[in-house]
Amino acid sequence: MTEVVRNITETRSHPASLGARLTPFILYLLLTIAMTWPLASGITRDVPGDLGDSLLNMWILGWGAESIPRVITGQMAVRDIWNANIFHPEPLALSFSEHLFGEVLQILPVYQLTRNLILCYNLLFLSTFVLSGLGMYLLVRDITADRGAAFVAGLFYAFVPVRVAQVAHIQILSSQWMPFALYGFRRFAYTSRVRGLIGGAAALIMQNLSCGYYLVYFAPFVVFFTVHQVVASGRARDRRVWWMFAVAGLLIIGATAPFLWMYLEAQRIHAFQRPTAEIVAFSADVFGYLTAPEALRVLGAWLRAWPRPEGEVFLGFTPTLLALVALVVGIREARANAVEGKTLFKTVVPPSRIPVRSIAACVTGLAALVTLAGLIAFVFTGGFVTNVAGVSLRATNGARLLWQLAILTTILALLSPKFRAASALFLASPAGIASFSLLLALWLSLGPLPRAQGQVLSGLGLYGFFLSQVPGVDGLRVPARYAMVAAVYLAMLAGIGSAWLMRPRLLGWNARATLVALCAVFLVEAAFAPMPINQSWSDAPAAPPPRVEPPEDAPAVYRQLATMPDETVVAEFPFGDPAWELRYVYYSTVHWKRIVNGYSGGFPQGYKLRVARLQRVMQAPDEAWQTLVQAGTTHVVLHEGAMTRNDASALEGWLESHGGIETNRFGEDVMFQLPARRDTNYAR
Repeated sequence: MTEVVRNITETRSHPASLGARLTPFILYLLLTIAMTWPLASGITRDVPGDLGDSLLNMWILGWGAESIPRVITGQMAVRDIWNANIFHPEPLALSFSEHLFGEVLQILPVYQLTRNLILCYNLLFLSTFVLSGLGMYLLVRDITADRGAAFVAGLFYAFVPVRVAQVAHIQILSSQWMPFALYGFRRFAYTSRVRGLIGGAAALIMQNLSCGYYLVYFAPFVVFFTVHQVVASGRARDRRVWWMFAVAGLLIIGATAPFLWMYLEAQRIHAFQRPTAEIVAFSADVFGYLTAPEALRVLGAWLRAWPRPEGEVFLGFTPTLLALVALVVGIREARANAVEGKTLFKTVVPPSRIPVRSIAACVTGLAALVTLAGLIAFVFTGGFVTNVAGVSLRATNGARLLWQLAILTTILALLSPKFRAASALFLASPAGIASFSLLLALWLSLGPLPRAQGQVLSGLGLYGFFLSQVPGVDGLRVPARYAMVAAVYLAMLAGIGSAWLMRPRLLGWNARATLVALCAVFLVEAAFAPMPINQSWSDAPAAPPPRVEPPEDAPAVYRQLATMPDETVVAEFPFGDPAWELRYVYYSTVHWKRIVNGYSGGFPQGYKLRVARLQRVMQAPDEAWQTLVQAGTTHVVLHEGAMTRNDASALEGWLESHGGIETNRFGEDVMFQLPARRDTNYAR
């Protein structure tokens, strides 16, 4: 291992050979194959994780890959991309989940050549790990000029444990563009090279188009980071820099706004809004950061402080420790470099009273530290009330503690020029911006009602402000996904800490040995191979569906549907079972006919009503039949293998009693044609 990483540990002071430049990419690729094994061995047929949201995302990718060429050739209007073939006859069906347009652009060439969505999905899945590592490597290399530290940071970001809990969510895994965007904008801020600005803008556009959560959650962090870098680079008065960033911002908005507008339009049409209780339920808990995904081979069984859906947001012990190293070293170096001089604040006391001012500064600093300790205790324990030497100390309200800390810090800045100078130096440093952004992302991930082991932390609901003030935020239900934004800055800080630890003269440590040890320890705590694949499930009483296959091996009933007229509208039974609905959605990519079934991140009210009626056919047969007719159904497919023999016979009898005719039988899949409607003016 030491010999393999020899090229990585060279700094930028030595020109890098082609091999040295390719080494990080190759290592991240090999590690990705190993960490996700055995996926690579069945890359054309196997589905990572379970047969859940992965199938939905494959359908979205397929729909996009089919629609783009049709839009380009004029066969489809742009708006009709959103009128996808599921949930018929509901409009804008694609808007109930992510559009994945960024991912579609990535898989489009492979899809056009193979039409194999499983292959496309798996290549995309694996690329998120490789590109995440590479993007963070470039960013931290630019910050530290240390390839070894950069490699460690990239490794942390590529395999941060929270990603393991999101295996079925390709849109959440597609966080690889974040470090590329920061890297490009930083390069332009420091060098004025337009190439960096173009790369950063392209990366941010791809990130916005890859995940709606990151469009809302990450974009403000990019703006803050960019302003910080321009100021830190000493180019705040360079108008050209600001004009160029403004132009890039307009281009980014122009590329993103049409997609955002369609979601707002769909939200208006369907009156779609996440209940506050649902948003609270899918917020991170403070102790969620001490809860590892169960799939982790070493930590998954015992690091389970507060397991909840979407609440396994463990970021790793190794990167956290290295981030603390960066924080401590950054503060220490800022203090060492601080000198008294011109500051933002004028001296507020006469020079003769400087000793008094120093004493006041010490007392204020001590009070600030006590308040900070109280705030930390409040976050982790819910607060306390105690007496120390007859003085009552209370830490029971988060907002009050925050205000108290802010006031004390301001007073300390007024009293101590050195504190002002040290604070300014730290905040201007990469460690400063990363620390601030990390804390902010962690705070926002706690949602509108932050909690520690379920206990509400009153007064700390920063996310609630955005929920009430920013349009569209109420359509996002999982604030816990801010954890991936936090992972960006944690990896950046860890890279800075690694660079300090690997200084050749530090305690006589060997840089390469340190690199190998850090990588090995983290890979052990983040290991999740062999990764589960093709896991099936179902809601009772339906039997779990079999694994899905590539188009060429799809069940015969779907290949038959592919030969039928475009006006065909299909309903499949059992109706409404999530596992089977996902299977119907996936296999609709074989025939692309409109289906009454569907599955997504949200559900139209019309579909919910159809589920309620079509799951009780025998109790209200006429009502169920009218539901099919009103949806414009032309054909029904019964998957008798998913039902009991009695249920299958009852459904066949119900269809035949209303004029349905059996047209095809493919083993346990039976197709019925419904009688033609006189009135075909149903809504699309």
